Amino acid sequence: MKQVKLIVALIAGLFAFTSVQAGELSVTGSMQATYQSEVDDVTGNPLGMNTDIKLSGSTDTDFGTVTMSLATDGTFLGDSGADHTYALATDMGTITIGNAGDSANAVDDITPSAFEEANGSGSGTYSTDFGSGMDGSMSLKYSNGDIMGTGISVSYSYYPRLDGTTNNEKAASAAADAGKKSAQSVNVGIPLGGLPVIGNTPLGGAKVTLGYENSDPEATSYQAKEGGTIAVVMPVGPLSVGYQKKAYAPLSTADGTKLFYKDDILGIAYAVNDDFAISYNLIESVKHANAGTQIEQETEALNIAYTVGGLTLGFQDAKTANNGYSSGSDDDTRTLSIKTSF
Repeated sequence: MKQVKLIVALIAGLFAFTSVQAGELSVTGSMQATYQSEVDDVTGNPLGMNTDIKLSGSTDTDFGTVTMSLATDGTFLGDSGADHTYALATDMGTITIGNAGDSANAVDDITPSAFEEANGSGSGTYSTDFGSGMDGSMSLKYSNGDIMGTGISVSYSYYPRLDGTTNNEKAASAAADAGKKSAQSVNVGIPLGGLPVIGNTPLGGAKVTLGYENSDPEATSYQAKEGGTIAVVMPVGPLSVGYQKKAYAPLSTADGTKLFYKDDILGIAYAVNDDFAISYNLIESVKHANAGTQIEQETEALNIAYTVGGLTLGFQDAKTANNGYSSGSDDDTRTLSIKTSF
């Protein structure tokens, strides 16, 4: 018992020392319990749990504000998949080194929703290559939320080696590192309110967002990863409407692969009050395969969210046609969620 008390005292003393020498340290997170059912298809355990924990610290230096963060899904210590970031914020923008916060992933689907994206419940097996596959690898990112007072935002991520690890390049084995290439991604946000003529119309509250990413192929016969998106989101009082187009080709390690996807995404959300919101969300995705064949997968979802007493209740009913880009395969998934943040 004395040893336990001593260890606790040492940890408390370390945190106290850290707070004095290196600024503030905070802990945030959330826990979410879900119940999910599939109409006419009972598979697996319907109960689920998601846990997120984040340590954040910051301090002011002569060069700007330095922040660090460590985010994990709850396994915490020993979690090799944890997100780490180390950033320096100045008046000219923020420079971040880390393995999370990819610039393309940030705008993968930004259409309004009360609860989840149309396929957030898992209904609809979509290719998620755009905006994913980058996080996990170490990157150097520059971001600025307001360039010279214009309201225009920009974020650019550069990956010297897209290997999915936080190791130095020399720490990886030659076999594991073979063929790994560099990658980059960017997004730009443009508020229309500052533009001549448009700024004085109902479109003045709208914002246009552009995103792009690419990576070199791992061999000359492989397909490179490349994608782009454009989105417009416009709030009108309690109503918010968004439309997004997306096209992307996934990174492939198969010889001669020619595969790409084109997506149309729609979101219409209405805030009944500060605690209650509903939305309709739609994703139409067309898969273009090697032989020129095409198949469309479509997911429609109704989302409801209600916050009461520190709890957020969420519900989604999502229906998918041609699930997994397989003709005639349909899916109807309903999800109930209870979430608490701290």
